[in-house]
Amino acid sequence: MKRKFRWIDLALLPFMLCVGFLLLLGKLCGMTYKQISVVFNLWVQGAVLMLSGLAPAAAAIYKLATGGSLLWLAVAALLLVYAAVHVFGFVRMLQHYHLPFERAFDLCVKDLLIWAKKLHTTYEMTNLIIFVLLFLVLIAVNSFIAWYIFNY
Repeated sequence: MKRKFRWIDLALLPFMLCVGFLLLLGKLCGMTYKQISVVFNLWVQGAVLMLSGLAPAAAAIYKLATGGSLLWLAVAALLLVYAAVHVFGFVRMLQHYHLPFERAFDLCVKDLLIWAKKLHTTYEMTNLIIFVLLFLVLIAVNSFIAWYIFNY
C-alpha cells in the first residue's frame, strides 16, 4: 500500500542533510555521531548563541564609553541583563546535558520527542526548528541589535 504524502515529510531531507554533515564532521574529528551531535549542536551552537547575545551589550557599552549619554547607560544596563540571560541559558543547558556523551545525546533526543509531541509534529521537524531555524533567528536578532546600536 502506498503511503500518503504529508508536507511534514519534507523536513526529512534537510534533517538527513544535517545528519550527513554531522556524520562527516564526526569522522573527520574521530568522534561518533552521538559525540559530535553533543559537541556541535549543544556546545558549539550554544556557545555561538551565547556570544551573539553578548554583542548587543558590548555595542552599547562601546557607545557609552565613546561619549554616550545617560540614555546609553540605561540601554547598556538593559542589554547586560539580556546578555546575562544568554549566559545563564548556556550554563543551564550545559548542566542539563552534562557528560557522558551517551547520556547527553539520549536526554536531548528525549527532550526533542517531548517537544515534538507538544507541537504536534515530528522529531525531525522539531530538531530542525530548534537547531537550525531558531538558532539562525536568534543569531540574526542579536546581530541586528548590535549592528543597529553601532550605526545609531
